[in-house]
Amino acid sequence: MNTSRILRLISLIVTGIGVCQILPASDIKLGELELIYTEDEIPIRYDGSLSTLMIDGEMHFFHSFGCRLETTMNRRSRHSWHKGTPMDPLQHHVSSTTDKEFWDYNGFYEDVDEKGIWILGMYACPNGDLLGITHAELNMKNEAGRIDRKNQRFAIGLGYSTDGGASWTYCGEIVRPADDRQNIGGGAFVIHEGYLQVYYNDVIPAKRGLPRKRIQCVARAKLDAVLEAAARSKVTTWHKYSDGQWNIPGLSGSPGEDIVQAVPGEDDLHSDAAFCTALERYLLTVQGRGKLHLLSSSDGVDWVHETQVDQVDGKIVPYSSFVDWDGPSIDCHTVDGDFYLYFPRKASDHNIDYLYRRKVTIEKIQI
Repeated sequence: MNTSRILRLISLIVTGIGVCQILPASDIKLGELELIYTEDEIPIRYDGSLSTLMIDGEMHFFHSFGCRLETTMNRRSRHSWHKGTPMDPLQHHVSSTTDKEFWDYNGFYEDVDEKGIWILGMYACPNGDLLGITHAELNMKNEAGRIDRKNQRFAIGLGYSTDGGASWTYCGEIVRPADDRQNIGGGAFVIHEGYLQVYYNDVIPAKRGLPRKRIQCVARAKLDAVLEAAARSKVTTWHKYSDGQWNIPGLSGSPGEDIVQAVPGEDDLHSDAAFCTALERYLLTVQGRGKLHLLSSSDGVDWVHETQVDQVDGKIVPYSSFVDWDGPSIDCHTVDGDFYLYFPRKASDHNIDYLYRRKVTIEKIQI
């Protein structure tokens, strides 16, 4: 049993006047690693976490960029919906659109030579509309008239859909890294005490004699304000967390605080998050150096390591997704005590995709 679980068990011991009551606690169990698709079988070029939406009793999976259909050789600039079964989640292709058909850019990035917006997280709004947590990559041409990816810029933003996810309007940016050449990742979100909290890669900019340092951070805004603004194709002001405060504007040139120190190594938040009702805690995936980790938190800020979900040499394990086929929320941002993590193992050049899953079960234990 790891340290975080021991501390959680200790916290459940309620002491009174000479009385100590032992209460039940929970433990996280992982099922066997299951291969879902090989590279030859998977119908997408895996380039972002799958968003999930239960529609008429069927789980639908959304993926940005890379839908591989027999009718096209274009593996990029596509957004696709699939539906299927637990062991064949992308079995049926529902729809695909190109970037231009899918997005109303709403006046943004008109001066950018090449732009791409991924939806990496999706929230089902109470009114039936959809809010997308987006990842933007922006490129400009150099003096020779060619795209210069060395100066690629990144941002987290929001999109809004009123037609069930068939088309989207871009509402604007909410967070940039302190140095926006840092790949911001993103997509993972939780709702805590009326705030929408999003997770992303930030960076401590390089100083003389020292390299820049990637860190993992969180920003938030009031959920009601976010939804009200998004319905008008706007964004409200977001703030990064640092030193116990939420007072750094999300689009400022200042970094947030590293909140994922429980996992050593080159950590990365191309990941997913959910609230687990069985644990009464938030869960977050973090990947780096060929490993996929599962963390938990009571407030979405202070994270402890729970377990390692996967490890594979020579590969990367980004873009994980929480999927609860019979869970309490139609978008899987809330899961119960029995759910799955779906994730690809990818070659370092991103061109090879194998999709796996592992079952996660919350078991009651007695102390």
